[in-house]
Amino acid sequence: RIMGEPITATIPIGQDRLDSHDSAAVALASAPRSISGAASGPRAVSTADDAQISNSEVVLALVKCAIGAGSLSLPYAFKEGGLWFSLIGTVLIGMLSAYTIILLKQCEEAVGLKLLAEGQIDGKGRSISAASGNGGFVKALSPPLLGPEDFNIDPIVNVESLAFNVDPIVPVAPRTKLMYPEVAAGAMDGAVAKSVMKGVVNVGICLTSLGVCAAYLDFLAATLPQVLGPLLGPDFGELEATLMVLPVMLVLVLLRTFKVLSFTAILGDIAVTVALLAVVVYGFATRDIDLSLPFINIKSLMKFVGATSFLFAIHIVVLPILHASKSPQSFAKNISTSFSFITGLNAIFGFLAYALFADDVAPAVTDNLDGGSDATQATLNAVKVLLCVDLLFTVPFVFVAGREIVEREVLSRFRDGERTTSVMHIRNTVRIALLGCVVAICFGVPCFGDMVNLVGGVVNATMGFILPPILALKLFPCMSLFATIGHVLILVFGVTALVLTLFFTAQDLADPNHS
Repeated sequence: RIMGEPITATIPIGQDRLDSHDSAAVALASAPRSISGAASGPRAVSTADDAQISNSEVVLALVKCAIGAGSLSLPYAFKEGGLWFSLIGTVLIGMLSAYTIILLKQCEEAVGLKLLAEGQIDGKGRSISAASGNGGFVKALSPPLLGPEDFNIDPIVNVESLAFNVDPIVPVAPRTKLMYPEVAAGAMDGAVAKSVMKGVVNVGICLTSLGVCAAYLDFLAATLPQVLGPLLGPDFGELEATLMVLPVMLVLVLLRTFKVLSFTAILGDIAVTVALLAVVVYGFATRDIDLSLPFINIKSLMKFVGATSFLFAIHIVVLPILHASKSPQSFAKNISTSFSFITGLNAIFGFLAYALFADDVAPAVTDNLDGGSDATQATLNAVKVLLCVDLLFTVPFVFVAGREIVEREVLSRFRDGERTTSVMHIRNTVRIALLGCVVAICFGVPCFGDMVNLVGGVVNATMGFILPPILALKLFPCMSLFATIGHVLILVFGVTALVLTLFFTAQDLADPNHS
């Protein structure tokens, strides 16, 4: 229960809240492609009140957010974890990701009620300019551990002391549209705690954005020489490929509108689908399936966790998609449905690809598409080119997450009069500097598999398995002992994944024999 005690902490709503709807999470979710590399379509989310999508469209958008470039690293993750253990682990981490996403949405609803009690929003989740008093209320919340999805329907709110005039007792269902940073800040008490939590989430979004872009650049640098090497000569390597795509990336990140890239939504669907099918078909055509591969690989187990977290922990993009739903009360059902499909498909693909290519499986499994007749090789190269083009045009959609946050912070340092004439120059400077950071990360971690492990095991684990249980423990202090233990265990899992993934990946990068 959240009781109607006087609440002194405040959360900025006005312009800051409106800005967040055009910030990192919205940009990632509304882009034709998202952090794992899959299309979510331009209608996946909108902040407009009339832009609502059906349950089936919500499910489809969530599926597209989690199936993409991350899926291409999964077979190698199976090698790191062991064939059968990885199959089980993929299912478990997929289920855990689905649950923590549901938990994050429940936390958003609880923070919305908290704002309602503070008088900062009205019964429809709209910001109000001034509020006197705290507006106590009594709201029964279901246990957050997989509780019923209608837990936020028709709460009874005492609004006698609020600044707007309505009946003293009215049933309302506040439908706030808070982004992840606002949820994290709203769960805390005290200005310092709010600022720290919001900063942590913003940093996490920036690191995810830059890390995923660097992973894509690693993929392009490793794949293009395979395709263009025979045409441009043996000296065309990863450095040359990187220098070739950088001018294109620079143009893309400086774009002022994404309308010119709307065609990439369909391109993304085609590229990823063809790539996954090509891997399986080529594997069965050239290899025998081997089910006797190691059950578990203890030494590199946490690398498996990092790669699967990269794939499943899409928490920074789900809230905008759920905001656009016509039936927001069905969010738990939609998440469960989408992740059942996501988990099943990726578990089968990872299992089959590793069982077919065995110890020869590459960090990006498309690297195994090599050999056969000239016609076969030409077809496989066409698949790689299609995937490279798709990932290249995905970069600006992923990049926008980090640069929105940094641009807003930089521009806030200037008075309105000072920034009016130079705002575009400032934005361009920020974008060029961030692209330089992406290139630096790429050269620092040149292997696609290592980059996936770092982003997944460190950043995504933090955003998906550390912060949601912390927020839940803070917002739902009266949860049962069983639920408390469950959330503490999720938190421990996230911290363990972060520490061990960082340790083992750093160890690999320091090894001169590591490829």
